[in-house]
Amino acid sequence: MKRQRILMAVLFVSCTLVLAFSSHSQDDAIVEAAPHTPATPSRPASIAPRATHGTTGGVAIASVRVREDHSGSGTHSLFSTRMLAPPLPSAAPPQAEVPPLPSTPPMPFTYIGKQQSAGHWEVYLAHGDDTLIVHDQMLIDGDYRVDSIAPPNMTLVYLPLKLVQTLDIGNAD
Repeated sequence: MKRQRILMAVLFVSCTLVLAFSSHSQDDAIVEAAPHTPATPSRPASIAPRATHGTTGGVAIASVRVREDHSGSGTHSLFSTRMLAPPLPSAAPPQAEVPPLPSTPPMPFTYIGKQQSAGHWEVYLAHGDDTLIVHDQMLIDGDYRVDSIAPPNMTLVYLPLKLVQTLDIGNAD
């Protein structure tokens, strides 16, 4: 029984290899029968004669041609998509302009240094000619609020637009 299974497996593999590596020629193309149109002066070439039953009981065989010649390109999309329903109309008016996103102003502060005292961070910032010492949840000039100080970043909120900005303040060392 074991020898029979081995023999069947070898036979299967050899048949698979023969099919995979055998050369295919153009003669292997799919063909279909087309009516043969003899060129006679009494009948136009565009009209094809029908197969007729002769006295021998046989049917006249039409000429054979390659399917690629019949269908044009010879290929068609197997997985083409079709739109079964019309596209949905847009909810926006056709000429509605989308307002641009608000731009964040450039950071007006420059990092100078930081210090941890009593378990809380204080950060030293330069704003023009002024030096500011800021803590968590502190308002700066009414436009910025320090949201959090967690090295290596300090998070600020630009209040007029409610936009969040981060400032690199280095590691905790």
